[in-house]
Amino acid sequence: MRHRTRFLTVFVAAIAVVIGTVAPLESATASAAMSASTSLARSTGDVAQTGMVKTSLAGFNPGNIISDAMFTNSGTMTEAQIQSFLNGKVAKCVVGKDEDGLPFVCLKDLKVPTQSKAADMYCSAYAGASSEPAARILYKVARACNINPQVLIVMLQKEQGLVNHVWPSNWRYNKAMGQACPDTAPCDTAFAGFFAQVYGAARQMQIYMEGKYFQWYKAGRTWPVLYHPNASCGTAPVYIANKATEALYYYTPYQPNAAALKAGYGTGDGCSSYGNRNFYNYFTDWFGSTQTPAITPTGAIATEWKRMGGASGALGKPAAVVQAVTDPNGNGFAQKFAGGWIHSSAAGTFSSLTPIMTAYSAAGWLRGSLGWPLSQTACANGSCTQLFDGGIISYASGKPATTTLGLTERSLYAASPGLSTVGAMVGELQVVGDPNGGGLAQKYQNGWMHASSSGAFWSSTGIMTGYSRAGWLRGFLGWPIKAEQIVSDPNGNGVAQEFQGGWVHSSTAGTFSSSTEMMKAYSAAGWVRGQLGWPTSDEACTGQACAQAFTKGVIGYVKGQGAVTKIGVTPAAMKTAATQQVNVTKSLGAAQAPLQVIADPNGSGLAQKFANGWVHSSDKGTFVSSTSVMTAYSSAGWLRGTLGWPTGIETCSGTLCSQPFEGGTIAYSPGKPAVALHGIAAQAFATLRSPQATGIGAAAAGVQVVKDPNGNGLARKYAAGWLHASDRGTFSSSLRIMTGYSAAGWLRGSLGWPVKAEQTVTDPKGNGVAQEFEGGWIHSSNAGTYASSSKIMAGYSAAGWVRGDLGWPVKAEQVVTDRNGNGVAQSFQGGWVHSSAAGTFASSSTVMKAYSAAGWLRGKLGWPTGAETCSGTTCSQTFTGGTISYSPGKPAVTTFK
Repeated sequence: MRHRTRFLTVFVAAIAVVIGTVAPLESATASAAMSASTSLARSTGDVAQTGMVKTSLAGFNPGNIISDAMFTNSGTMTEAQIQSFLNGKVAKCVVGKDEDGLPFVCLKDLKVPTQSKAADMYCSAYAGASSEPAARILYKVARACNINPQVLIVMLQKEQGLVNHVWPSNWRYNKAMGQACPDTAPCDTAFAGFFAQVYGAARQMQIYMEGKYFQWYKAGRTWPVLYHPNASCGTAPVYIANKATEALYYYTPYQPNAAALKAGYGTGDGCSSYGNRNFYNYFTDWFGSTQTPAITPTGAIATEWKRMGGASGALGKPAAVVQAVTDPNGNGFAQKFAGGWIHSSAAGTFSSLTPIMTAYSAAGWLRGSLGWPLSQTACANGSCTQLFDGGIISYASGKPATTTLGLTERSLYAASPGLSTVGAMVGELQVVGDPNGGGLAQKYQNGWMHASSSGAFWSSTGIMTGYSRAGWLRGFLGWPIKAEQIVSDPNGNGVAQEFQGGWVHSSTAGTFSSSTEMMKAYSAAGWVRGQLGWPTSDEACTGQACAQAFTKGVIGYVKGQGAVTKIGVTPAAMKTAATQQVNVTKSLGAAQAPLQVIADPNGSGLAQKFANGWVHSSDKGTFVSSTSVMTAYSSAGWLRGTLGWPTGIETCSGTLCSQPFEGGTIAYSPGKPAVALHGIAAQAFATLRSPQATGIGAAAAGVQVVKDPNGNGLARKYAAGWLHASDRGTFSSSLRIMTGYSAAGWLRGSLGWPVKAEQTVTDPKGNGVAQEFEGGWIHSSNAGTYASSSKIMAGYSAAGWVRGDLGWPVKAEQVVTDRNGNGVAQSFQGGWVHSSAAGTFASSSTVMKAYSAAGWLRGKLGWPTGAETCSGTTCSQTFTGGTISYSPGKPAVTTFK
């Protein structure tokens, strides 16, 4: 291991003496430049290891070691090329361990974790990973910090000999680039490790070239540059020609003397330094000249390059000189850029970006069957196509380009049905790039010609009407795949054409498109020659549901499910319904909107609005709905809501009008708003319309349509009680129950709607009736009729209900507000039930005597916190502030906490 020397501080002081200007120390230690790194580098080229025996450095210029363009050309190598280069430098890595006991890992095999780096003014963002090979790190850092990856490779070699080292110790990777390893102090541990070294050094080079923190080797001036850290070895004036050379001197602030230059990769004399010499040696031996040839575009290529945005555009910087091309396919010029090529021939001057060029090169470039480009690349929605003399190349973003030979302007014109059919050409040939595929399109007086990988086909103006409305080739139909056909049939005559994603049909009914999914069902039903006849509408979709109207029916489907054909769902059926179903609406009046084709998961069909209502037609039938019904229907989500489609005629009887739907009924009393009744069966309406009800006698009033936050439903008063119908069912309630129900706010109160039938209760503690509701119960006995909330019922049921020790309720439920806490309580024959935040618990009469004596829940005991329990001869119940205990037959005792 060679001793590494770093003399930044000495160097700064020395320069200050030489030029008479003190370079501010802060510049060398500012945060943006903390990773400053200067070095003699490896004192020689390690001839024994490298096998290199260069003995002179022809062309070395200390003021222009490498050009700016070459230094910052980040696109010189791909990751694969970097890996291949590293593989070629080490045939086999030594198996063993270094002085720290770590296994040897050669650079070509190295994989390390990397950290994500946010973009700043020196480097773009770097996305870290749990493990990345050295080649990938070099490639990504070069791209992020705009440094030639060849520069980074050479620096790894000149600093630690890592490129061709066959037994590298781990410490070499920790200081791989010499970054943040000053001569006067240990290396900064923040920069230890291969990734930190490579990223830090590349970023540092951009800081150096910026010239904000480092200015004592500024390009464009002559500077005295040391030969060696030993100042007695002297200096020589060097004109620093560019920023890249300036950056190298900040990194290694010494120039090779004559002895070092004469030695090639070998050792010079006591005043020789080797860092910048070895940089030049390795670079020229491995990658060629450090200078960039004149590759600035000129002429037509320059014009096209500027149109594409120049160096900052998609093509990027020039990567090679212009080539003059002579070929049987035609002569011209071509130039490579970072992001593609520009070709200029008699056909014009056109750009081709890298995705196109990959396929173009594979097809033989301009010397192959494709020949020269004939158009600029056309792109839409991430898909691009370029026309060549012998075909097209197309690609979608992120996918390889494909070549279609023979798809040319000539082939499109050759497939045309003739001038008498197509008429005059309108406009220029269009080169089309699209996710549906690339191709060519030409408009004519009487239609269009389209050519894609599926072939070249004519589409008349009739077909084009529907094709254009469906989005042309960029829509779901895509490109034509078969010739237009003329159809003669008893159902009517017309034309039809198949496309990638469906068909277009044109008849006297109009021109309409149909998807492939729609066509499966249409074909199964006999196509235009079957019962359905010709399409009468475009396919309409809402979400995943689609539908299309035909002369004699409708086809509907939900994507991913089979299509359903509905014969008879037609405008004619709707017209018939509008003239016959007039008992409620009388005349529907004039149509207010065109006929709608409805696609919905609830089913497909037709709908149309009129002055006095609507008509809906589905496989459930065709029915008229009045304006009153439609108001509630719309509020409930129309046919797209839970009600779905109408299933019957709107009727009125007495004070009740109603219309059934798939998911319920809409009902109203004349002159009052209609109400959507979800989940109420038609039988409920028949029951409530009856003048007699079992057990409660004759009807005493008309049917009420009830709309309430507790739920909508129907109610009717009878001589001895009421009938209520909701989505929970239809139940009668006697006058006894109704006394408590009314007192509790009826169905609009906390009890809500009945959920079970009224039951007669026979018990030794007394007989009565009880009924369950959504929010509790009502009990009626000789003790009275009282409502009990669900909270009270929890404790009441746990205590055995009316058949338990508590017996029947004897008082109304109380709402209690107290500093001990809020809740509810109710008195029963044999005790009480209390419900608070602590829970719901029953208390016997024995406990209640002591509880009342202690101030009830308003006293020190507060609310019950547990159920009354008995063990052996002792019973007890816990409260917030204590316990009440007793032995059966004896008074209870209160114990406070």
